[in-house]
Amino acid sequence: MYILPGYVSYEEEDGMLYISSKLLQNKVKLTEQSIQNEFYSIVKNGGCLKLSTPLTQFLHQQELLASAEEIEAALQNARRLLRDTLILTIMPTEGCNFRCTYCYEHHIPTSMTQQMLDQLQTFIIEQAPRFKSIHISWYGGEPILCKDAVIKIAALVQTLHEQSHIQYSSSMTTNGYLLDADCFQKFYAVGITNYQITLDGWTHDQTRPHVSGTGTLQTILDNLIAISALPQDKYRFNIILRHNILNGDKDYSWYDYLHKMFGTDTRFSVAVRSVNDWGGDSVQSLNLLEGNSKAAYQTTHETYLDKIGMKRTVSSDSLFSRICYAAFPNGFVFRANGKIEKCTVALDNPKNQVGVLNPEQGVVLFPEAAQPWSESSLEPKCYTCPDILTCFNMQCKRNAIINGESPYCHRSPQYQES
Repeated sequence: MYILPGYVSYEEEDGMLYISSKLLQNKVKLTEQSIQNEFYSIVKNGGCLKLSTPLTQFLHQQELLASAEEIEAALQNARRLLRDTLILTIMPTEGCNFRCTYCYEHHIPTSMTQQMLDQLQTFIIEQAPRFKSIHISWYGGEPILCKDAVIKIAALVQTLHEQSHIQYSSSMTTNGYLLDADCFQKFYAVGITNYQITLDGWTHDQTRPHVSGTGTLQTILDNLIAISALPQDKYRFNIILRHNILNGDKDYSWYDYLHKMFGTDTRFSVAVRSVNDWGGDSVQSLNLLEGNSKAAYQTTHETYLDKIGMKRTVSSDSLFSRICYAAFPNGFVFRANGKIEKCTVALDNPKNQVGVLNPEQGVVLFPEAAQPWSESSLEPKCYTCPDILTCFNMQCKRNAIINGESPYCHRSPQYQES
């Protein structure tokens, strides 16, 4: 059987039929009506059994029509590009200045020692020449509690980028409480240009209080307003304003407020996500969305954002964009306690640990423990899925490695954005 791979698309324009491959970046044009009709017949039948016509032979030659084995080989070849990227999620501290009601972390006030920071920098310097691109993701705890360490390491990677022409990008997940304009500009200067900051609407001060028990929303908003005032021609960044929703959250006036504050600044976007139970005690008391209601509820919020014209965060369809950071062969989480793990949700699970920062030896990785996180097998439905190049059936490896569940698929009803 020969089928149209999921990475092949087609469209009509001015009577012409264009067929293209996202994988090979090639495109063909069919002009004759009879040939176009034959192509649509192939689409309707889900492929063809034999390469018995000039069209099927031509499409196969152009790798726009292929057998399952040929598609598998092409995708496996593309997957090798994953090894060209180094993804480091760095948790400089596991302490936090917030006590969010749904947080799964224990917030042990542990920060990286100077020795650990030195070992991490040595690892980056030694490993960087092996890769075409490096992405540094700052996480915690609250990473800005260790602002100086963040700046030092980010500056190092930026220098490597400038000297060796390695592609470099950096992001940060922060509560935004300490991210004033001065701090933001210092981070921007060392290449940290992408942020995720959670604002839980009018109930934010109840769900995301300061460790002292006081509210935090106004301070974060003041910071964001000051950041938005930075000139757009000089400061090009992306800030995702995440809104975590519970069952019963229907007050859309919060989105009206965000649109008033940031609607004209395209550097800001909103992401709506349902609160999930990732562990911890306090989350058990919350009214969580369950099952298929997650998608329906989220859609109503997103529809309102579209209605008022507030920019919404949407998933990219670029190569590897849906692949879990933990699934990258060279994707590692460096924790403040010296453990090197794969997933930031399954912290302290024995199956998650793939290395350690050793006082004498520096960075020590356990290849046998890391390997399962980068393995995947494509299912028959994957071959024709239009999202195959974005996920390669490698989304949320935690489901398979830690929980023994079926691979995550965002197109399956039981799985929705988390």
